[in-house]
Amino acid sequence: MKKLLFNPFEKYDGRPILVLGLLATVIGSALGYAFNARFDGVLDMHFVDSANYVEPFTDNVFNIAALFAALYIAGYMINKKTRPIDILGTVMLARLPFYFDTLTNINGYMNEFGKKILEAGPNLQNLDPVDLWLPALLGLLTLPLLIWYIALLYNGFKTATNLKTTQHKWSFALALIAAEILSKITFYLLYS
Repeated sequence: MKKLLFNPFEKYDGRPILVLGLLATVIGSALGYAFNARFDGVLDMHFVDSANYVEPFTDNVFNIAALFAALYIAGYMINKKTRPIDILGTVMLARLPFYFDTLTNINGYMNEFGKKILEAGPNLQNLDPVDLWLPALLGLLTLPLLIWYIALLYNGFKTATNLKTTQHKWSFALALIAAEILSKITFYLLYS
């Protein structure tokens, strides 16, 4: 079960992973709409007052494109036989943990909590301690989801490229950072 959760790429080839990734993207975008989540970066998700259906879907398309481009270029530099379908499937399926994280905003809870924090400013001691325990617990849930996301990306990339050396691992890390920068620039240009 652990292998299926963290490295399904060893068991399944490009097409089933791509189909699952596409399904996850559609369902995840719908969850983003339902729970007012914006996926405004390769490594980011934020809650807003209201998200229309197009925004989470468009966010995912831009993030997938940026991550695919960066990882495919890095993968091709490592191994010329790297298949685009394997990288695309990896990128799409790896975003699954972000979609689970949207559920933390049921009834706009996390968005409202974020507003309370911003209103409190440096006077956080004015917040009721009881109001802090659930967001703290939900925040602790987010960290394992982010780790799961990066583990899926890494394992899929490793399988697709036959990654072996430390230099290859650095290529993965740099590609991930480049994709985050590219996505942030894209969102800045589109929405500012």
